[in-house]
This record gives sequence, structure tokens and C-alpha cells, in this order.
Amino acid sequence: MWITPEIAVEWLAERWGEQRTLRNAHVNRLASDMQAGRFRISPDAILRIGGKIANGQHRLSAVVQSGKSQWFLVMESDDEDLYKVIDAGLRRTVQDGLFGMPYAKAIPSIARWVQAYENKTLKSGSRNGSEATAFGKLFPTQCEMIDYCKSNQESLTSAACFVNPLYEKTRLLPMSMGGAIYVISDLRGCLEKAKSFLQLVYLEGGNTAAGDLRNRLIANCGGKSKLHHGYVFGITIKAFKSFCTGTRPGVLKWAKDESFPTI
Repeated sequence: MWITPEIAVEWLAERWGEQRTLRNAHVNRLASDMQAGRFRISPDAILRIGGKIANGQHRLSAVVQSGKSQWFLVMESDDEDLYKVIDAGLRRTVQDGLFGMPYAKAIPSIARWVQAYENKTLKSGSRNGSEATAFGKLFPTQCEMIDYCKSNQESLTSAACFVNPLYEKTRLLPMSMGGAIYVISDLRGCLEKAKSFLQLVYLEGGNTAAGDLRNRLIANCGGKSKLHHGYVFGITIKAFKSFCTGTRPGVLKWAKDESFPTI
């Protein structure tokens, strides 16, 4: 059914049963996809029980916010028991959208750290790549992440292929971060430096900035208080920059008043 903003407003005015609190951030992401033409019809039908919507409030709110009409599957029923099974399935992930791509499980996490670096959204307190990738309070939509991963498939796959065997031997630096260093370096024409750096960080150490980072990561593994992943990625970037210039970073840290680490 072709749902216009006017129809969406009408349906949202009458809701069946108790529904979850509207998550504005999710509505914003859906509206962004709709405005950019990325939104696609979902097999998850909008259910109306007795003429009132029982689900789909986020999608309908996004239609209103974006002002863009969309196609939806719509199911009309008077069976009140259908409400019990709404959203009972597993939520699809970016990985599901990359089905058939080599290293599909690893690629989204690599991509998030790359985006955090390129868009300068990396914060030392970021607990994971998803949090680091947020633009202000708005996270990239699932469609945006899938599009990014597919557009950069060659570089991301190559990164995962190179880093995974190293990571499996020591697990010192998260594979996602090692892969991100690989991709960022590839974009800047210093890929061979990155390969040497990662080899030393994961396996060999030595009297270089890579060895300094390796020692810091080993200490972090044995410590009671673990560093946030955003902080680890920041000092990894700093160590790689020193490695490229043949210098030593000394004590690897990312001070609160220090500018965004760059290669």
C-alpha cells in the first residue's frame, strides 16, 4: 500500500494496545533513509487490528517527518492475538545485508572505525566502534552502513584477510582496529608501512613505535581497569604516525585537551 504523510498521520492518531515508547533517534535514521531514497519496502507488515495500528509507529512517524510517501505491506485483521507475536523475530544486522561477501562478519566493525576516523567523530571515551561513529547523537543508518561496506568492499575485505591471521595469534589489538589502520593507510598510499606496523604490533614488537604500542596493549590486558576502545584506537593512530616518521611516541596516551589523532 502507498502510504502518504497524510495517511500516516491519520493512522498514528489511533493505535491499538500498549506500544513501545517512540525512539526519536530511530525515527531520524528511517527518515534520513527515506529522504535519500534508500528506504525499501520491508517484509515486516504494518499490522492494523480493528482499524488501529498495532506496530510500525516508527516507520509511519518517519514518513511524516520526511514528507516522503512510501510503499508498505499492510495487514488488516480483527484477531487480537496477533499482537502477541509482533517483533518476536530476530532483528537483521548490517552483516545480514552483506550476505555472501567474504568476512561479512568482520567488515562492518572495521568500517565503523574507519568512518569514525574520516568523519572526526572518534572520542577517547567511545566504548565501541558504533558509538565512535555517531555524528553528534545520530548514528549512521543500517542502509548507510551497508552501502558504505559494499562501496568499499575491496579495501575492507583485503584488510580483514590480512589482519585476521595476525589477530588470531595474539588478540592484542582488536581486529576491527587493525583492519581500520589498514584501510585508512591504503587510502593514503602508505599501505606497506601499515602492514609492517601491524605485523610488529601483533607478533614481533621491537624498539619501534609498534613495539611501544604492543607493550601498552599487553599491559592493558593484564590491568584491572581496561581502556575504552576509542582510547585504544586513538593511541594506535598516534603510534602508527610515529612509526611512519621513524620516531618513538614515548608514553602512549591521549590527553583530554589533545587534538584529534591523525596519521
